[in-house]
Amino acid sequence: MTVGLLTVDCYVDGSRSLKDKRRVTKSLTERLRRSFNVAVCEYDSQDKWQRSRLAIVTVNTQWRMAQSAMTKILGFLERDRRVTVLDSEIQQLC
Repeated sequence: MTVGLLTVDCYVDGSRSLKDKRRVTKSLTERLRRSFNVAVCEYDSQDKWQRSRLAIVTVNTQWRMAQSAMTKILGFLERDRRVTVLDSEIQQLC
């Protein structure tokens, strides 16, 4: 069993308040959960209204499959016009 972790640092374009940022972040996390069957949480920058750091986790029997899923998720986030991906990292945990 392999656990893949994708951490993403995002800039939330057009956010004017924490409420705006949370609306975008919640929408993104729900779409990721529904589309990719992954666990998602915002783990840092909760008090900054234009920044969001997401941790996305998937489990698979093969590392290649988990890595492929993480790459697709990153592409999904990069295509979303509401956020700009500033930094990302893919890690194998187990």
